[in-house]
Amino acid sequence: MKVAVCVPCRDTVMAGFAFDMARLTAFDAQNREGELQLLQMPGTLIFTQREKLAEEALEWGADAILYIDSDMRFPADSLNVLLSREVPIIGVNATTRREPVVPTAMNLHLDKMKDEGMVRQVWSKIESRGKSGIEQVTAVGFGVTLIRREVFEKIPKPWFDVIWTDHGNVIGEDVAFCVKAMEQNIPVFVDHDLSMHIGHIGTKTFGWDDVTHGPSKLQRSKKRSR
Repeated sequence: MKVAVCVPCRDTVMAGFAFDMARLTAFDAQNREGELQLLQMPGTLIFTQREKLAEEALEWGADAILYIDSDMRFPADSLNVLLSREVPIIGVNATTRREPVVPTAMNLHLDKMKDEGMVRQVWSKIESRGKSGIEQVTAVGFGVTLIRREVFEKIPKPWFDVIWTDHGNVIGEDVAFCVKAMEQNIPVFVDHDLSMHIGHIGTKTFGWDDVTHGPSKLQRSKKRSR
């Protein structure tokens, strides 16, 4: 099987990501028969980057595409784990990288509003703690997500774009892709086991309120109030 690992990024990638990618490629070479191709596209328009990466991967002859964002941490066997699930689309339930930290995998529910005679779309976050195996969901973020070639062959282009809701909110290109898959009756799954070993690298400004060594925060707070 030919697998293309596709990485949309800015002009740099995180050091932890680079380390994990090196470990993944080494593990894959030692434990799987088949070709592995690494594709990278710098830029700022994520939906364009994903689209062009997919085109390049499919032109190369990829049987599957593994999207990994450049701010992710992941185990060396991530590709092998996702391939072993043998489903069309499967990703991890990564968390967001800013507070409040929440899951990125979601389910869509249709809420019928009796008084207004309308149907409202309600997205709910999916919990992975305490779960095992894989679960069919409406959408996953594309931090670490494997997609089989036949999915791209069934979904009309453009594969990746954003959706503006009636309330002015934006649905990102990864969730929009999953919605398009749902329209083609292609199931999307989340891997709860692998999700527990995924990290999402964020940024934060640190100060003395973050220091855990020495006096407790309560004691420091009392000192400031004097």
